[in-house]
Amino acid sequence: MKTRLGKRLTALFHAIPSGYDSVWDLCCDHGRLGMALIETGRAPRVHFNDCIASIMTDLETRLVRYGATGYTLHTVEAERLQLPGDGWHLLVLAGVGDEMTIRILEALSQPGSESRFDWLISPANNLFQVRRWLREQGYGLLEEGLVFENGRGYEWLRVTQDRHRAPAPIGNPAPFWDARDPQHRAHLTKLVRHARKQRRNPADTDSDAVLAAYEPLLASD
Repeated sequence: MKTRLGKRLTALFHAIPSGYDSVWDLCCDHGRLGMALIETGRAPRVHFNDCIASIMTDLETRLVRYGATGYTLHTVEAERLQLPGDGWHLLVLAGVGDEMTIRILEALSQPGSESRFDWLISPANNLFQVRRWLREQGYGLLEEGLVFENGRGYEWLRVTQDRHRAPAPIGNPAPFWDARDPQHRAHLTKLVRHARKQRRNPADTDSDAVLAAYEPLLASD
């Protein structure tokens, strides 16, 4: 594979199984994940999406130079994408905040559609809020994991609205946290400190729930 991926994108790359009719790299930035999928033949078609035209122009230049085939470019806000009416597809959304993640999920979720859509998501922050929303909407968990890059921990989840394939609910918090691991403990401590700070904000509505979820993890070592 020619495209170099950091630890986080490498984890997402390996979390994409074969079998999907297409993979959608949403808010793709420079398109490294999708490029890696094309180079390795991991997906028969890759859709790249970003709303910034200059990014997509640069990406198209690189794809042409590489001689890539089996891809489509979409220069539009992710919420406005037109998704296929049939088939089985994976939508990848990583590196954006919790509010944007939820907004895109709300816009593109299609319960009852003849198509099947799974999601691979790795928000930049506030995983508690994203996990809570997924649980409220009835998503089921297919797979999840944790990766550390540049001193930060990133959770990722592959989820589906097809509860026949994933009857287990999504945990909140995730079950893999282990306060005995120094990296885990440092990350959990940051989450708790941030929630305590947010408590002082009169507009805050989440910090008590976040603290109730994460403080016991630090006490369980």
